[in-house]
Amino acid sequence: MLYRTLHDNSLVAFIFVPVIIFLLWIRVFLFDGLQPISFDGPSMPFWDGLVRPVFGQNNFLGAFLSFLMALLIAFTLNRMVGRYGLLGKQSVLPALMYGLLVSGFLPVQRLHVVWIFTFFLLLGIERVMGAVGASRKEGRCFDSGLLMGIGSLFYAKGVFFFPLLIVVMGVLRLLTLRTFIAVLLGVLLPFILSTGYFFLQGKADEFLLTVVFNQLSNTGQFSHNLASQIYLPLIVVLTLMGLINLFRYMPVQKIVTRKHLKMIVWVIFLTAAATLTPFFSVEITPLVAIGPAVVLSFWLDKMGRRIWRELFLWFLIGVTVAAQFLL
Repeated sequence: MLYRTLHDNSLVAFIFVPVIIFLLWIRVFLFDGLQPISFDGPSMPFWDGLVRPVFGQNNFLGAFLSFLMALLIAFTLNRMVGRYGLLGKQSVLPALMYGLLVSGFLPVQRLHVVWIFTFFLLLGIERVMGAVGASRKEGRCFDSGLLMGIGSLFYAKGVFFFPLLIVVMGVLRLLTLRTFIAVLLGVLLPFILSTGYFFLQGKADEFLLTVVFNQLSNTGQFSHNLASQIYLPLIVVLTLMGLINLFRYMPVQKIVTRKHLKMIVWVIFLTAAATLTPFFSVEITPLVAIGPAVVLSFWLDKMGRRIWRELFLWFLIGVTVAAQFLL
């Protein structure tokens, strides 16, 4: 049974997840005739200098980097869920759920800047979660902001998600004037250092204009068809059902676990709200998928009968494969 194999932390389970995600990435590796980078609008110097010259010229290398980033994000999320005991047992289900949620749209699977930003942001959120009960909360909050700032040097619009870090800190009871200043300085530091570097090169004005232009640019809105009008509401409904289940079990969780689960709920609402604005579209799927991956894993973990868990898991896999061919 697939569910029994994956709802574990055995070596077999950890091998299975990359294999399944790779199978969902096969069409991206075989894509030919298109640019390796999707949503390729205005870009930041880090992206142009470090990523595009190596991975942006070859379909295979571009697919490899996006696949690698998907695995890194999936297993970072899985580590975070396991470390803070958000499921009933150690499992690789969150990693698999994340892989499924980001694999429906082929353009999203291809290489783009949000993959790198999402990885750094998730590391920052994990750093904040570790600040609960820590002696030096300001240091961890600074690290969190610094990670987000580094990610924003690849994806300038990432700074718009700064309120997400503030909300996470508030839910975890970490938000004070000192921690706020610490996380703000962390976000600003990479931009300050970058501005200083380009100032020495005589290009500070050009760098600042590039940042502003990237923040105001529009990647274009996704054109829906009948399949997407079925797929997206289906994922939304499943996520809402998972949230209802989460709220049912919330009162019986430990206080610290309850705080972490509330944080996940806020991540879902804030990232989903971002997709309703004209500044973002389907390209932020890697970021939006973080919360639902945890919620759906929690729901699976709490399902009464094993047969329903198995059917639900195979249903999600089938829906994802169908979406790749129909969207």
